[in-house]
Amino acid sequence: MQLKFILKMPGSRRKQMNDDLWVIVAALMLPGILLMALNEKGLYKEAVPEIEPPPFYLRLVIHMILAFPFAALGLFFYKRAGFHSPVFIQGVDGLSLLLGLLCALFNVAVYYLFFKKKTTAEIFEKLEKTRQQVWISTRCLYGGIVEEVIFRFGLMSFFVWAGNFVTDQPLLSVWIANLLASILFALAHLPAVYQMKISVTKPILFYSVGMNMVVGLTCGWLYWNNGLTAAVLCHMLFHLFWYGFEKIGHK
Repeated sequence: MQLKFILKMPGSRRKQMNDDLWVIVAALMLPGILLMALNEKGLYKEAVPEIEPPPFYLRLVIHMILAFPFAALGLFFYKRAGFHSPVFIQGVDGLSLLLGLLCALFNVAVYYLFFKKKTTAEIFEKLEKTRQQVWISTRCLYGGIVEEVIFRFGLMSFFVWAGNFVTDQPLLSVWIANLLASILFALAHLPAVYQMKISVTKPILFYSVGMNMVVGLTCGWLYWNNGLTAAVLCHMLFHLFWYGFEKIGHK
């Protein structure tokens, strides 16, 4: 219903709507990009102290170059793929909150009950120190917003649109797109692991790829059913729950 209404709009009004959405999406992404660029100096010192980090302005530009093309991709394809407007908050409901909390709870259980036991104390401590260098504000605003714009709003929208040319089954197209975007989301986290110059064992790969796949598929399902805001909320809750567990429940 909403998509038909948009397509019937005069061209000038549709262009104005896209321009407005571009400003909104860019404004939502900028705080996370800025925080990550600031945060990276400490990350370099902890993870790879022998490497001098690039200057702040260069780190900022690199993140903008990496992120904004995917925002443009999403703005071009999200309607063509049949998704809701990315700024609609009406899709956020109890299910979004529940899935975000379940994802976070599952992660905490796997991380402390399985992964920690399968990893040497030295490597686990290195991973912990590096991860804790990332401020909670960066985790929420970069992970929760920027990564969701890149992988759900941008890539998943494009994959759904492309999939509609391959199959006439919309449900299959959506799930293939969700799977592809989630695989890329999981793989995108691996370079940071290898950069730490630790022994990358099977448990590390299993946890990093597997858990990020779980988060990606959950956020993708929410993006499809409830819109981008629901996916962002789920991703933020994942980080907030873990942070709270560290500070309160896990000493």
